[in-house]
Amino acid sequence: MFARPHNAPLRTWIAIALCAVVAGCATPATTTGGIASARDAQAAVAIGKSTRADVEAALGKAIVVGFDSGYEVWVYRERGDGAGLFAQPRKEKAEFVLLFEPSGVVKKTRVRMPS
Repeated sequence: MFARPHNAPLRTWIAIALCAVVAGCATPATTTGGIASARDAQAAVAIGKSTRADVEAALGKAIVVGFDSGYEVWVYRERGDGAGLFAQPRKEKAEFVLLFEPSGVVKKTRVRMPS
């Protein structure tokens, strides 16, 4: 019979390459600015009373945009369905936007629904 050459190193590199391709298709979980419901998030915040610390404790980390004036805008987006290799395209989700005064207290909020 014919003896097959030992291709273990080649097989190892193929397995590593395949794992890298599959990992590249995975979508990382959003750990910043994700909420279950924009309306529920809005109900958890009191304008003129809630502070940055209160909001972060209730809703988690936000996507933050700071301004030289000391104002900050925090954005939370509703989490979408899971994504992956065979997932359907994501639909735009509602977002909850907060404006903080330089003192750190919520000045305004808004829920933006997708059009």
